[in-house]
Parts: sequence; C-alpha cells; structure tokens
Amino acid sequence: MREKPLGRRDALWLLFSGLLGASPLPAWGAEPAAPLDDHAKAINRAAATPEGSQRVVEHLSKELNVPAATLRAQREQSKLGWGELSIANRLSQKTGVPVDQIIAEHKSGKGWGVIAKERNVKLGPMVSELKKSDQALEAKAKKGDKGNKATAADKADKGFSM
Repeated sequence: MREKPLGRRDALWLLFSGLLGASPLPAWGAEPAAPLDDHAKAINRAAATPEGSQRVVEHLSKELNVPAATLRAQREQSKLGWGELSIANRLSQKTGVPVDQIIAEHKSGKGWGVIAKERNVKLGPMVSELKKSDQALEAKAKKGDKGNKATAADKADKGFSM
C-alpha cells in the first residue's frame, strides 16, 4: 500500500508544530518565583530617589516589624536592594531561619523560589502579601507626590521659586 504524499497544509502544520515544540521559551508558569522578582524590582524602583528610599524603609519597617536601622544595616552588610531585603525578611519570618542565612543562600546562587520551596513556604500566599505591599507603597508614593506638588504650588503662590 502506497502512502499518500503530504499536502501543503499538513506539511506546514508539522513544520510549525515542530518549531513550537522545540521553542526555547519556558513553559507557561515555569518560573513560579517570577512574582518575587517582580516585587523586588518594584520596591527597588520605588526607592530610586532619596525620598523614595526613605518611604520604602519606613514602609518595610512597619510592615515587617523590623526597625528601620536594622533594615539599613542589613542593606549595608548584604549589598542587596530593598526589594531583595523585603523578600529575605519575609522568608525569614515565615520559616524561622535567620535572615542572614536566607541572604547567604540567595547570594550563593539560590533563587528566592528555590529557597521558599526548600523551606516549605507556599508562594501563592506570599505573592499575595507582596502585591498588597506593592499597592500600599504605590498609594503612599502617590499621596506623597501630591503633597509635594501642593507644597510647590503653595510656594509659587506666595512668590517663592523652586
């Protein structure tokens, strides 16, 4: 029995399905720690200015119940950004593992998701907490920006220049 040659449509389907199957892109949801990295980036962006940095430290201090001076010392010692310190402190609080050990594991090359998984921390609830934290910080930033604009406008009305 002779096989029928492939039609153009069938050949294209095989070609594209083969290309998609060999895609170098990761599978959907392959990196569960991506939201943790997104949080770190968002916090670090928010701290890009001196005012933003002060706002971030105050926010994290209140949220994590860690003195601002302790957070500053951790940052100076670890050379991590504020976002990474936020994650490290949360993982420490959830696991009981000292924050210095969490930071050391991360600096040795372990991703936040791996550290969380090894310590049996469920990422879903933690990601939800981080998103709420990001939203609260963003709201504080907007409120602070409005206050700064109002102050500048008040000074301009009074004849001062900025």
